[in-house]
Amino acid sequence: METVLDQVCANCGNARLPYERFCLFCGDLLSDSDAKARARQPNASPQGVVGDNYAGFWLRMWAGIIDVALEAAGALLVTIAIDFVLQRVGKMLGYAPWISKFATGMAYILVLTIGGWLYCAFMESSSWRATLGKRWMGLQVVNADGGQVSFGQATVRHFMKFLSLFSAGVGFLMAAWTKRRQALHDIPADCIVVRVPRERPFSLLGE
Repeated sequence: METVLDQVCANCGNARLPYERFCLFCGDLLSDSDAKARARQPNASPQGVVGDNYAGFWLRMWAGIIDVALEAAGALLVTIAIDFVLQRVGKMLGYAPWISKFATGMAYILVLTIGGWLYCAFMESSSWRATLGKRWMGLQVVNADGGQVSFGQATVRHFMKFLSLFSAGVGFLMAAWTKRRQALHDIPADCIVVRVPRERPFSLLGE
């Protein structure tokens, strides 16, 4: 059983929790010893990611804007098709028009929520390690060792974004000052966003 004695974050000074490898306040690596800390740092990944090549706040923000726009546009197209079907079915069954519109609105929220999750989780856990927005901006999501994240990690990271959002956006802003440039939603999933050579525009959809 681990004994917690004077185990504090060297970066922000907050006491660590037992069995945790990273500070829950600033995202810094909690070192038991210099040797262990070096062993845990993502020195290099198979695609040449350097351990200190962390992505900054602004790059992540622009990548996020691109992804949100793509998710919203995709959900809108699907919802337009759903609305077309609901209007026809509503007329056949004699429903009031507002019922179909309400159902369409709820469908948009549902499609956007589930579609956004699947888009981020599948893309970030794929060999690309990035959504289209991150790929465009030259970013990848990796685990603490610089390797590919699992679908489960990508899922946790995605839904923890709501915590970053509901903290008045402070969770997203944490990427500007934490040592490894982690946002709040990166820390529970043990993920890091790093910079890699940017993809050419025409290669975003394939090699």
